[in-house]
Amino acid sequence: MSNKPNYKGQTTPHHQPPKKPLWQSPLLWVLAVVGIALIFTVILSVGDDSSDDAAPADALQTGFAEIIGNALPALDQPDSALGQTAPAISAQTFAGDRLQIGNDGTARLYGFFAHWCGHCQKEITATVQWLSANDLPSGVEIVAVSTAVESSADNYPPSEWFAREQWPTTVVMDNSDSTLATGFGLTAFPYWVAVDADGNVAARTTGELTTQAFEDLLASITP
Repeated sequence: MSNKPNYKGQTTPHHQPPKKPLWQSPLLWVLAVVGIALIFTVILSVGDDSSDDAAPADALQTGFAEIIGNALPALDQPDSALGQTAPAISAQTFAGDRLQIGNDGTARLYGFFAHWCGHCQKEITATVQWLSANDLPSGVEIVAVSTAVESSADNYPPSEWFAREQWPTTVVMDNSDSTLATGFGLTAFPYWVAVDADGNVAARTTGELTTQAFEDLLASITP
């Protein structure tokens, strides 16, 4: 009997090259680069506030506002402010521009409106309709004051409300303390204050106005 190994029926195994680790795969690196690029794209999209749905200038729904002169007493009956000198105001527009208004020989009708007030919403619409069909008397201006802003309330932000209603005259913002509204004696919405060309209070009123009542306010300060 031979002591030689019997190789009959046996095959010599093939030596295969060792497999590379998965992290050395070119395909894996390509997929990783693509994945990182997608992540950055998502991050940039989330952080981009320039979309059409973003509220414009959300921080500018209230702004700098102060009265110049003595504040008017709260509206009462009979109105104790009639004939008193109305304060001028310094305030910002929704765009952030600062204006000083009053005591310059121009008669003005100031309207104070809150975006969440249903009566104010009707008053804005009615006033815009009147202004689109009629000219203001010579020497008279209308100034709207957006006040009592509440970000959690209906119809926010007020800047979009005035733009949507196509309000045609100057709009200024009150501050978060409603300094302008308080300074003019506001007690309810909507609120109107008529100031003649000499800077004196000619009339004050609250609530929705009929067309005749609105025209009477204008007549009270028409030179």
